[in-house]
Amino acid sequence: MKKVLIIGSGLSGLSCASYLDKNKFDIHIYEKSDRPGGRVSSETIDGNICDVGFQVLLNNYDEVKKIGVYDNLNLKYFDSGAEIYHNGQILSIYSPLKHPFKFLKSNISKMFLLSDIFSLLKSLFVKSDLKHANQYIKQNFSDKSQNLFFYPFFRGVFLSKELHTDTSFFLKIFKKFAFGAASLPSHGMKMLPKEIIKKHNLNINYNHELKNIEAKKAIFINNVEEYFDKIVLAMPINNLKEITNINIQSDNNFNKTAYIKSSKKVLDKAIMLVADNQYKINSIQCLSNISKKYSTDSDHLYSISCLENIDDQQLISEFKSITKLSDKDIKLIKSYTINEALPARSEDLDNKDNIYFCGDWKCEPSIDGAIKSGRLCAEEINKYQ
Repeated sequence: MKKVLIIGSGLSGLSCASYLDKNKFDIHIYEKSDRPGGRVSSETIDGNICDVGFQVLLNNYDEVKKIGVYDNLNLKYFDSGAEIYHNGQILSIYSPLKHPFKFLKSNISKMFLLSDIFSLLKSLFVKSDLKHANQYIKQNFSDKSQNLFFYPFFRGVFLSKELHTDTSFFLKIFKKFAFGAASLPSHGMKMLPKEIIKKHNLNINYNHELKNIEAKKAIFINNVEEYFDKIVLAMPINNLKEITNINIQSDNNFNKTAYIKSSKKVLDKAIMLVADNQYKINSIQCLSNISKKYSTDSDHLYSISCLENIDDQQLISEFKSITKLSDKDIKLIKSYTINEALPARSEDLDNKDNIYFCGDWKCEPSIDGAIKSGRLCAEEINKYQ
């Protein structure tokens, strides 16, 4: 039986292991940290679940359906809509299909022109030759809807301040949000990799960081050596460069996420988008409103997302200004600075010399993209005789 090493237990590595033919290959997964998931993981701090990296799971991802774990995640849903903080006021927009009564109370006319409504409907069915999402948005929507909805919302999705996202990917995700729903596994995003591991009976060797590859031998920093017939490098591009010396371009989008606890509830189950340029905060959400498991006591756990690297004190100051909470009402649980939160673009890197590559950077910067990349890599290896 041929031996396959998979380096990395993020979603792409787990997906690759899940789809590999177990009758043909002896599969070994190695992970440099002490937990699986990569950017889809969670920490529990003083009874609070803090997600690291991805913080939302759509319920209609094709690849998550294929890998067969949705039913085991006990998904809890955000309201399909948003509240928008602008000039000290809060505007709201809700889906007419999912929240008809809230939709009737929405501030539609303050955010959208009639032409925007037609463009919204058209975007569900059209394709576009425009390269970047910002070009598509500027061409099809009014300045008002751009500033109050499209940029605040999709900046948070793609972690791109200027929305230099590929237009076809933007339209795909736009449709996913329109026809699906944003959710969280009840016990945190860490449950997605955990359920993949459980369903497909995967075993992982933790605390094994790859140092280099010599011929068909993988050498780890802890001096463990493993021979292989095939090796899959399921890791971010910057880590890949260090291992292989491959000269490949890599740009990544940044995110800073902080978790703040308060005894006071100032949000419901919709995300709050911050549309004022004076603030670095892009969005705020109350996760304990979505799943009570996110906080084990009666307090409320808020997640704050920024696209720029600001210090914790400035973040707290902005959070207090927007929510009107005081110092005595809040406590910072933890903040995460993630320099490589999402690949800025897809990269093409051919498999060669029994070395294979997978990651969301090969397909699209999303949970579905990571799982798809692992599946395609496994399908390629499965052809091997």
